[in-house]
Amino acid sequence: MHPHPTHPSSAPSGVSRRGFLAALSGAAATLAVGSEALAAESSTAAGPAPAAVPLTDLDLDAIQANVLPGFGSGHQAFVGLAFPDAVSARRWITAITPSITTTRRATSSPTSAMVNVAFTHAGLATLGRPTDELRSFPEAFRQGMRRRSDIVGDRGQSDPTTWPEPFRRQVHAMVLLAVPDAAGVDAAVTAQRQLATSNGLEVVVVQRGDERADQPGHEHFGFRDGISQPGIRGFTPQQNPADPDQGVPGQDLLWPGEFVLGHTRQAGVGELSAEGPVATSGPAWTVNGSFLVFRRLRQDVAGFRAFMASMADAQGISDDLAGAKLMGRYPSGVALAAVGEHDVDPGIADPSLLAPEKILDFEFHDDDPNGEVTPHGAHIRKMYPRDQPTEDGGEADTQTHRLLRRGIPFGTSLAVDGVPDPAFPADRGLLFLCYQSSIERQFEFVQRRWANDPDFPVRGVGPDPVIGAVRRNGSTFELPGGRPDHVALMQRFVTTTGGDYFFQPSVTALATLAAAPGTARTPAPAPAPTRTPAPGRRPGRRRPPRGGAGG
Repeated sequence: MHPHPTHPSSAPSGVSRRGFLAALSGAAATLAVGSEALAAESSTAAGPAPAAVPLTDLDLDAIQANVLPGFGSGHQAFVGLAFPDAVSARRWITAITPSITTTRRATSSPTSAMVNVAFTHAGLATLGRPTDELRSFPEAFRQGMRRRSDIVGDRGQSDPTTWPEPFRRQVHAMVLLAVPDAAGVDAAVTAQRQLATSNGLEVVVVQRGDERADQPGHEHFGFRDGISQPGIRGFTPQQNPADPDQGVPGQDLLWPGEFVLGHTRQAGVGELSAEGPVATSGPAWTVNGSFLVFRRLRQDVAGFRAFMASMADAQGISDDLAGAKLMGRYPSGVALAAVGEHDVDPGIADPSLLAPEKILDFEFHDDDPNGEVTPHGAHIRKMYPRDQPTEDGGEADTQTHRLLRRGIPFGTSLAVDGVPDPAFPADRGLLFLCYQSSIERQFEFVQRRWANDPDFPVRGVGPDPVIGAVRRNGSTFELPGGRPDHVALMQRFVTTTGGDYFFQPSVTALATLAAAPGTARTPAPAPAPTRTPAPGRRPGRRRPPRGGAGG
């Protein structure tokens, strides 16, 4: 470690005393976790969050489990399938439907194994869906992730032509599996193999994901992952006594149509909590479904560690602080914006900083408008700028680009001394999954306009230093007050090695897909949601004073 004096008794440079003390004091009551932590990646999560009394018309018996609560398991597998013909595919859908885990089943009576299923556009076409249906889907889903590589920055080592086999192959459907222990994964995969092959389908790929045994809840770079998840009106419990429009403090409740079709979306302009239109996309049977982005992201752990150590040496700061400047959080998950600059990760010495009522309760622009504490280019500030003004409309617009992330690591951890496991010499990373009602407006927007743009949220800050697309001749990461204040980024530490865009339909819609077109009644579009506001909720709200809320 490198010396870097800190003064816990005073606010760090760039952080207001009010914001600093508020972040340290937090709420007096201990609150339940709710749905803000990604259970599959956090050792503190015992399982999917319980649903609140519905404020909207969410059909928990129709929505598949991984969309809203997440599987809540540290052991998962993803089975990619190819359909030989429509008849075989429909027969398989009929066979697998009874085992699909719904949201209600996952939250009220979790089973030993959970099963979900999703389809690519090519899969729906092979099922024989009518041409007008297939054309009614958004362009991004129709094209698939490979054909959108230029848009999301999958170039060079991330180009789809470089992906390892069998990830270059087109799949038509993916079965998502979750079990409570590692030993059960193989049995669950075997059962799905048998079901698929007995119905004439081909198993193209099986990708396993497991929580890291040496650092549960952390991704391979060593940082706790999946912390800042949006809350969902009508599902996430309201747990902030100071703000009925939040789950835990700092977790804004968004209208469910941001993630589930057939429900009210955010307005996107004006007040943060204002209702917008009902989310629609594709044919009528897509109601209660969600678009899924699946990406297999390989992490260069040795390269990232070397870069972080080199940056620490050059800046005269500790490795922990260098990592926090890049990520925006210390490895424990404590936000730099909440506690300021420390030599050693403060979440280790004071675990209370990790409590649900504290870990999300901070802002960026309010206390640190110039990025002197949390650089504007830091990973979490790029990926969710909170109250940061933007050219698209600030925080009200920012909330229309949120994602429900459901990632999990794959591969064996790289030893601290840098010696790789012979079984996984370089292949380790994160299986990134996210749900949304619009791939273009949410995942692609975040990747293209935020992560990859060197001028977001302000000019010259550089691309996201963790997942951003580095330019061919290199990029820089702006470090206000640094020596130098622009750090060279010459390589990507995360590369894409597989993935695609999927649609995860409701259980009701599976019956439609299992029938030949024209032989089953297509569900009518869902009516506009029942708009029953939370007690005391205003039609819209502005950001309340700092200390009782965040984003």
